[in-house]
Amino acid sequence: MLHTMLPVAVVVGVVLVPPAARAEEKFSLRSVSVDLPTSDRTFPNGPGSDAINDNCLICHSAGMVLRQPGLSKAAWQAEVNKMRTAYKALIDPKDVDAMADYLVNIRGPNSTTAGEQNTSRQGDSNQGAVIAAQGTQGGAPPCVPCHALNGGSDGSGAFPRIAGLPSYYFAKQLRDFASGVRENDIMSPIAKALSTDNVADVTAYYSGVNAPFLPLAAADPGLVRHGEQLATMGDPARDIPACNNCHGPDGSGEPPAIPYLAGQHTDYIALQLHSWRRADRKNSPAYMAMIATKLDDQDVAALAAYFQQLRAPNQTTVPK
Repeated sequence: MLHTMLPVAVVVGVVLVPPAARAEEKFSLRSVSVDLPTSDRTFPNGPGSDAINDNCLICHSAGMVLRQPGLSKAAWQAEVNKMRTAYKALIDPKDVDAMADYLVNIRGPNSTTAGEQNTSRQGDSNQGAVIAAQGTQGGAPPCVPCHALNGGSDGSGAFPRIAGLPSYYFAKQLRDFASGVRENDIMSPIAKALSTDNVADVTAYYSGVNAPFLPLAAADPGLVRHGEQLATMGDPARDIPACNNCHGPDGSGEPPAIPYLAGQHTDYIALQLHSWRRADRKNSPAYMAMIATKLDDQDVAALAAYFQQLRAPNQTTVPK
């Protein structure tokens, strides 16, 4: 649940009085707590579903989009382009047609599939636990040596924490490793050995576990403060947006498309940011690559230090 505090002005004793007297009116401010539901729902599979999931789920839920009125392709193109131009959504222009075609097919004027759920096979977390511990018959090794059975990783910081990652995001990374869109000497051959069902199962398993955190050495306070500034406020002078705009309050993530950063290992965060800066990591080119190229080495170190010491509300730490 997304917990949001909304300021509400409560005017006391409002009456029709002359403008000069209104300056004397008293009002008080109070906060109202609102729990907003989250959703792991993705768009139904079909041509263009990757483009629509990658671009729309960052801000919108699938349910909200699928309940919009049926429109023509030209109208959907205009809506997508409005998101790009008016709201500055980082949508690759080459994705516009694919997104419009998908929306016409799934939510066009004559569509009968509006609002349908994704009918792809749901992952089996029990089978995913077996894969994590033992690997697959197809030759994929177990996940445990690097990521641990609880997804907390081996503690070295070289491998990412994967406990509680949104299954959609996690599965997309595995598909990108398998296709070569994202390259890694260790993960690429492993991902290629996983079947579609294997991916669904292992991501279902790890998305449902919650590993505790081992005590870590404290980072330099000045570095953490700089990271907090970038994460929460960004740097407008350098056109760097706040990380939390996409990755959620305190880096807690925005399922299903955006991973958490809170508690992720410093070395791994820094490695990924440097990979985007060097153009070694090629997935998420319109978002992360563009932002990462504006960061200097000190920014990267600061963000990595800041996010490692954060904990999302559902995360726990092993006592010292």
